[in-house]
Amino acid sequence: MSGSDIKYLKNMLKFSEKIMHRIQNISLSQFLDDEEKQDLILYPLGQLGENANRVSEAFRDEYSEILWNPVIGVRNRVFHSYGDINMEVIYEIATENIPLLVKQLQRII
Repeated sequence: MSGSDIKYLKNMLKFSEKIMHRIQNISLSQFLDDEEKQDLILYPLGQLGENANRVSEAFRDEYSEILWNPVIGVRNRVFHSYGDINMEVIYEIATENIPLLVKQLQRII
């Protein structure tokens, strides 16, 4: 594992933890009704994917339990969707997938 990979993993963990903190105690309906809450999740979600995209291929191959392509794909969707984002899917990612990713990253780091 290179120093760069460690840096990107730590960034991924930081952004994942921000998402978890910001989404806690927020229901789906609250999330869908509040554009500011959505923005507070979208930015770190995009940054999470941006850092995942910078992790080396060798590291991604070694730690294939992390779903690298979906993480990177969400980044692409957030940054290039031009307003066409399904916020229900974003909420599901933030509440169901991100906690698992945090555990995986903590174990690796």
